[in-house]
Amino acid sequence: MKSWRLLLCDLAINDVPVEVTYADLFVVLREGDHRPGPNDWEATVTTPDRRHVPPGRHHLHAHTPDGLVLAGPALLLFSDGHQHHLRGDGALVGVDEALA
Repeated sequence: MKSWRLLLCDLAINDVPVEVTYADLFVVLREGDHRPGPNDWEATVTTPDRRHVPPGRHHLHAHTPDGLVLAGPALLLFSDGHQHHLRGDGALVGVDEALA
């Protein structure tokens, strides 16, 4: 198994830009797989101001500092208003370029 933590610099949830103090994407590639499965990625997001992210499925769209675009559906696992943790719930677009 291999894993990567990708730093994110721009993020939108459901097409709404989100100001972040920190955001990353943790991706796992299981042995024998050619790309991560639908729930083999997670996003950790910290916002400077309280932000309500309702429970449920959300669409994430993010950029890495080197300009790669990552996007996909994710389920909210945890949010306290500042710290938000989402797990992939479908294909992560752009992951092949990010892991190359």
